[in-house]
Amino acid sequence: MLRFLRIGLDDTDSKKAMCTTYVAAKLLERLQREGYKPLDYPWLVRLNPNCPYKTRGNAALALTVEAKPAELDRIVDAAVSIVKEWADLGAEGTDPGLIFAWNNQVEGLREIYWRALTEILEIDEVKERCDELGVHYITFKEGRGVVGAAAAAAADPDSLATYEAIAYRVPSKWGLERGVEESSVIEMDKKTRPYTFDNYDYEKKEVRITPHTPCPVLAGVRAITPAHAEEGLKMTRFLEPIDFYVVFRTNQAGDLHYVPARICEVRPNTSYIVKGRVYSKPTTIPGGHVLVTIEDETGRLTLAAYEPTGQFRRIVEKLIPGDEVLAYGAVKIKDSDLTLNLEKLAILKLAALMVRTAPKCELCGRKMKSMGREKGYRCKRCGVRRPDLTPALEQHERKISEGVYEVCVSARRHLTMPLTIKSLLRHHKHG
Repeated sequence: MLRFLRIGLDDTDSKKAMCTTYVAAKLLERLQREGYKPLDYPWLVRLNPNCPYKTRGNAALALTVEAKPAELDRIVDAAVSIVKEWADLGAEGTDPGLIFAWNNQVEGLREIYWRALTEILEIDEVKERCDELGVHYITFKEGRGVVGAAAAAAADPDSLATYEAIAYRVPSKWGLERGVEESSVIEMDKKTRPYTFDNYDYEKKEVRITPHTPCPVLAGVRAITPAHAEEGLKMTRFLEPIDFYVVFRTNQAGDLHYVPARICEVRPNTSYIVKGRVYSKPTTIPGGHVLVTIEDETGRLTLAAYEPTGQFRRIVEKLIPGDEVLAYGAVKIKDSDLTLNLEKLAILKLAALMVRTAPKCELCGRKMKSMGREKGYRCKRCGVRRPDLTPALEQHERKISEGVYEVCVSARRHLTMPLTIKSLLRHHKHG
């Protein structure tokens, strides 16, 4: 009897070599060669971006194939063989894990997926859950990859709403500078937007489809349909050969990592949406980083817009006490205090900007001049002196508007939804 088998894998890469998407692609190629039919695109599943164990973007992979229970050993042997051949097992911190979950077991792991988006799970609790369900798993070295592998295998299909077409380099090019024609990326971006996204950072004039690490990936184009992802990749002109490419179904750009919370509830290594009022004027510290404090009925929290976020900092600089905002970002410990590193900011309500100004002369209407601290005002034109006058309050126009603001493309995390695709995703889910 044919059933579907979900194969999850994670942590086969290191900071210096390999990419788990490549290992997954090689495993898919091996399984297809042995006659196993894939039932979906391979899944590229991003997890908690604040995980201290991550290599780069904290991605785990999953494949779905038709198989018979009697064939499990054969599939396990193929997966182990591929991991041993391609994973950077000699690197410290590379601790792969493999999960083999049948269709009737996947739902039992679903909670692990949702928790892994926002929490740091322990290896033992994942293994324990697999043992309870009878899910087969394999670990290498310390085996931390079993956490991501289980999360990827159990990912909620409804949360996998975008796609990425990834082109891989021929092995002789690994570690060398990537060859991509920048003008073609801009041209592709303009022709395919908003169906593709985050191809190019116009603010920093930087190509964003190519990684900066010595891994096998040449480039990846993200889109809301598989066709647009593939089209964008094919429109890009590369100055080196492509070994092969694969289209992945992903949970990228879904805002899935954010947890709504009050200020008293935030903890390190988690991403939150926090509603609050601006408590103090923003300050700019060395390095160009902008800090501002917000408060709610439970406490106060510092928000940080760091230099890499680009012109987004200018928005934060213009906040004033009393503004009501929704802050999106990751909470970290900074100088023993908690700080939310901003990724998006929704300005819900602007406070009135009242500025103290000199009163106007009752005779000529011109602004008067101060005669000294608490000594009143005089009119230079009329000669009128009014020691009883105090500064007037004048409402000034705000230089920002209510709405949602985001960091520049190069500072955006994989799971964060660009504003350009928010409405489109509802209509193009799953392509």
